[in-house]
Amino acid sequence: MTLGSTNTAPTSRIEQEQREISPEFITDTIRVLTSHESIRSFESTPIAAKALEAILVSARSAPTSSNLQAFSIIVVEDAERRARLAHLVGDQRYVAEAPVMLIFCADVSRFHYLAERQGHTFDADNLEMFLMASVDAALALENALVAAESLGLGAVPIGSVRNQPSAIADELGLPQGVFAVAGLTLGHPREGVRRGTKPRLSSEAVVHREQYSGDDIEKHVSDYDDVMIANGLYSGRQVTSAGVQIPDSEYGWAEHTARRTSKPEGVTRPSVAMRDHLKDEVEARGFRIR
Repeated sequence: MTLGSTNTAPTSRIEQEQREISPEFITDTIRVLTSHESIRSFESTPIAAKALEAILVSARSAPTSSNLQAFSIIVVEDAERRARLAHLVGDQRYVAEAPVMLIFCADVSRFHYLAERQGHTFDADNLEMFLMASVDAALALENALVAAESLGLGAVPIGSVRNQPSAIADELGLPQGVFAVAGLTLGHPREGVRRGTKPRLSSEAVVHREQYSGDDIEKHVSDYDDVMIANGLYSGRQVTSAGVQIPDSEYGWAEHTARRTSKPEGVTRPSVAMRDHLKDEVEARGFRIR
């Protein structure tokens, strides 16, 4: 069953890359996974309550380390709250536009409660616990994303909930021991918004057999640059670098990525420079990075 998307189904990466995979191994799930496309424009049509519940059950069914379930999901449907969140995550209009935003949180607050309830002292507040809880949250987000796309909905993860962790926590009423890791907007894609599956680095560049190999990295990067430039995916989207502009015909993934990672604020926009102090923000939310 699909929910109301009248857009043409996106081309799977299998066809895009002409991968040689026998049809019997291309299941509906693999088709959804390999057809992912981030959607940033939504209809105002609400998501059916039962569809949202199916997505949330799917999210909660993700793997979780030692069954600790160190994550929580905040469901935001109120339009005014979504508008405030849209501002906090960098004035991204589609956060306010989409009918639902899910916030996936690393959550150890329950462990503090359980330790006290059972007569123990909670002392697992180290980097491993924060990473484990963050991975739990990320796995739940991915399950939600795949479930939503399998229903014909559009979605896009929102990493900029980490721009202003304290303000996000205040808006969502997060207690100590709960940190918003990432958001996920969900909705019905606007007609014509789909552009197709974005090309990725070649399998040979990112999939390593037995041991890591950096062989042929120049070829992989150059080939990918050619594809991205030919597709015009960075046209008009140059990351500023000391005021230097280069022709779009020369601006590919390599230059784009190098500029974005050349300084903290280069990740997306200057407002994200505050993430350079993320360790302090994480510890202020009740986690210890030791």
